Amino acid sequence: MTTKVARKKRNMPRRSPKKRPLPATWMVGKKVRLRPIEPYDVPLLLRWINGSAALEWLQPRLPLTQRQEQAWAARAATDPQMPTFIIQTLRGVDIGVLGLQLESNRGIFGIAIHEPRYWSQGYGQDAVQVMVDAAFRVLPLQRIELLVLPQNLRALRCYEKAGFTREGLLRRYIYNRGKAQDMIIMSILHSEWTQQLPAEP
Repeated sequence: MTTKVARKKRNMPRRSPKKRPLPATWMVGKKVRLRPIEPYDVPLLLRWINGSAALEWLQPRLPLTQRQEQAWAARAATDPQMPTFIIQTLRGVDIGVLGLQLESNRGIFGIAIHEPRYWSQGYGQDAVQVMVDAAFRVLPLQRIELLVLPQNLRALRCYEKAGFTREGLLRRYIYNRGKAQDMIIMSILHSEWTQQLPAEP
């Protein structure tokens, strides 16, 4: 998969994820493009986070006010330690959001396809692949990791197809819907990602 990423040099300490942050530009895959979050996205983000069907599978969050969502969107658009993007189909339909939280040599990944009619059609997997490709090409990361509920079989299949490996089970890791729940931790290493790249012609 070809990922279109403009690279910029920054005068930052060696081996820090801040050195070459993911740029605020469009990244394109086979089915989706990732675009930077803009101020006009706040109403859409507010609708998603407070009423999306995808919230069933996310770690619990309280409903957000417009001011809280504006503050989060402003940070997501400017903080190089949490590159965040809107997932958009190649026809221009916004369907979800994804991002990374950068910590040392690893990135903590999160994604949600908030429009149910786009579930189970490969949009999520393509978005994951675009982000992983961009992150490993641009950032000095050794691993990208994520957490997923064991019962979210659709997400587990998506991540495995994108090259993630199950590392283990975090028992009683979150408290959700009135009970403690386990979480599966998955990751992909930079060395594993390079093995997936097509051979040079």
